[in-house]
Amino acid sequence: MKRTVYILIVMALLLSCGGQKDDRRVITVTIEPLRYFVEQLVEDKAEVVTLVPKGSSPENYEPTAQQMVALGNSMMFVKVGNLGFEQSWTEKLGDLAKDIVIVDSSEGIETIESQSRGVTDQHTWMSCANALVIVKNIYKALKVSDPGNASFYEKRYDALVANIRQINDELSENMKTVKGTSFIIYHPALTYFAKEYGINQIAVEEEGREPSAASLAQVIDRAKAEGVKKMLVQQEFDRRNAEIVAKALNIGMTTINPLSYDWDQEMRNIGKILSSAQSETETSAKE
Repeated sequence: MKRTVYILIVMALLLSCGGQKDDRRVITVTIEPLRYFVEQLVEDKAEVVTLVPKGSSPENYEPTAQQMVALGNSMMFVKVGNLGFEQSWTEKLGDLAKDIVIVDSSEGIETIESQSRGVTDQHTWMSCANALVIVKNIYKALKVSDPGNASFYEKRYDALVANIRQINDELSENMKTVKGTSFIIYHPALTYFAKEYGINQIAVEEEGREPSAASLAQVIDRAKAEGVKKMLVQQEFDRRNAEIVAKALNIGMTTINPLSYDWDQEMRNIGKILSSAQSETETSAKE
């Protein structure tokens, strides 16, 4: 009932804003990594606004009524794909804000399951190969919606593509030493990253829920069998179960932030964390 009332309020607010659009060019994105990609392309040609605030999970976030009004007044909405609220809100947005360009940044990306349990990993941006698809989707939409700046966007796109390829080259080289090894993470956010560089992700979380005692024991047993040396946790998730696993494996926990605005730095950071596991193991063996 509350959700129905909330939707009706948002619809009323959106409708009441007809004809009162801000003259500024505004692009709204779902998460901070998408803001990074869009800002690299548009520079000062538009203001880029993120819906999901820092520290919040986009998988269970609900936009405020004010955010939906602002979104309705944007020239473009760049979404991850079908992440959390995107599924329920995109159709309503298209009906109410006819002029807005909705960009599915993950269009063309082959989605994969996070733990072979029928759950699709929506963290498509955590892969250099996927990032190239994402920025191309955004770039194409910008050229169509703002043809007057097409040449500007093309130059920015070429520079961004070159940067992503350079990051991939660095990661491919650094991850050679850990290819075939495993790491453990609370929330399965690195499925695409792991596949791209030939490593195995073991997730603690069970289909978006806290794991049962039996599931937790299975995760620990698997991690021991696969010689896991790294435990990764994300800022926005409860650390209790992660601490239990880390203690059982006698390994430390390292915090990562897949939702960081600084996508390029975070990709490099995760690569260093995972590749360092092998170096630490080799050093311990020598000692």
